[in-house]
Amino acid sequence: MKKVMLIMLFILLMVGWMAAQGYKFTTDELGAHNNGGRGCAGCHAPHSGGRGAGGNQVGTGALAPTGTAEGDYHLWGQDMWAITAETLYFGGGYTYSNGYPITFGQQEWTASTPPYVGLIASCLSCHDGNVSEGAMMMNASYEQQIGLPSGKGQYATTLPLYGSATIPTLLGNDNGKIGDYLNDHPVGPLANYDVLSYPQPLSNYGLTYQYGVGYFGPAATWTATGQYATFLANYGAPAVAAMQVDATYQVPYVVCTTCHNQHQMNVYASAGSTGLGGLDIAAAGTYQTYFFVNSPYNPGAQWTPTLAPSTTQFCRQCHFGNANESFGVTSIGTAF
Repeated sequence: MKKVMLIMLFILLMVGWMAAQGYKFTTDELGAHNNGGRGCAGCHAPHSGGRGAGGNQVGTGALAPTGTAEGDYHLWGQDMWAITAETLYFGGGYTYSNGYPITFGQQEWTASTPPYVGLIASCLSCHDGNVSEGAMMMNASYEQQIGLPSGKGQYATTLPLYGSATIPTLLGNDNGKIGDYLNDHPVGPLANYDVLSYPQPLSNYGLTYQYGVGYFGPAATWTATGQYATFLANYGAPAVAAMQVDATYQVPYVVCTTCHNQHQMNVYASAGSTGLGGLDIAAAGTYQTYFFVNSPYNPGAQWTPTLAPSTTQFCRQCHFGNANESFGVTSIGTAF
């Protein structure tokens, strides 16, 4: 009897291991960021930075002034000058009635630039669509054009997941009020660890951090215990691990690359529980994702009442007050 039980346990472990390892994508992982065929050079101009890629002439016709260190960091090929002149107000909430403002202080991306400039303004130099327009942007979700998955699961809809509306990709010009970012998720120093969770702070659930300075500069070291550690076993928290700190804003905050990995549109690769300071997906392997999301995020997963969709779990990394584990429920896993 013991031998049979051991064999069954081994089979179950192998099935779980293969499920974590098994996702193989069928479309190029760079997807929309192949930039209509220009590929990597659409973002990283090998010569002359933003001027070598046409500057910002698609938008306002203005270029960063002569002598600006444009493209000197990561060979960035888009002109950031226009967007860093703006003060943007991101999604309103309980704390800020006028949204979460962010002022870049008109500057280019350098090694010493705080993350909220380099990892927000660089993305908006293509995705703004108002004062800053990068080349090759179509303002329509690539995944929607090539076919999103149908809903799956015990109570899933049989209708198209996102209806017939086009999912816009130009945040500052998305068919609403031009320049309006109040309908976009907050980013920047004010969208930080202290305001993420509701109704209690994340520390009450067992997720804490320590600010420090390492080889690559300011960084946060994470520790998870209790309820949050249980959530890590069920899903993980790679987006939390991708929050940023700097010498001025030492509380971890959200930037664009917290939620998105600009280099992988359809796959998330987990190093397992030893990666990302222990916040990665527990089982190492590759997982399906969409929209360049920096975590498993599959709206077509086979979810059930006792397996939460990975799309839901993704948001619960930060908004942990809505996680099952925050209520002491440990029996609901994740449908990847």
